[in-house]
Amino acid sequence: MATANIRETLLGALLHGQHHSASDAIERFGGRAETLPQSLRRAREFLYAHADEPLELAQLAAAAGTGIRALQLGFRRHFGTSISEMLRDIRLAHLNVRLAAASPDDSITDIAFELGFTHLSRMASAYRAKFGETPSATMRGIN
Repeated sequence: MATANIRETLLGALLHGQHHSASDAIERFGGRAETLPQSLRRAREFLYAHADEPLELAQLAAAAGTGIRALQLGFRRHFGTSISEMLRDIRLAHLNVRLAAASPDDSITDIAFELGFTHLSRMASAYRAKFGETPSATMRGIN
């Protein structure tokens, strides 16, 4: 019994004694697990399925079965990000896969536009921040 109490005390000190990636969740939920609402699951699935299309919040909210504001708040609370940030990350992941498989004749600009990016310099900046290299480096297979 003493070993179990010491283990719980040490674990509690580690989890609550210093800030880490799960600190906010532990503080917010008091250690209780929270399930992802069905509407947010539907919204996330919709984003993945329609990532290459222009996003209309009303259409996303309808697909999720909830209001726009509830959707925005839900994304912040459950995913820790905004809807547009999640969509950008999905598009960036798709872009990374496409560029890694692209032939030298393919155009980064064409691929980016096909995936729904409309501002190329912002896309390139976000890509570099996420993957640590430029889109052209990925396309050429340079690490």
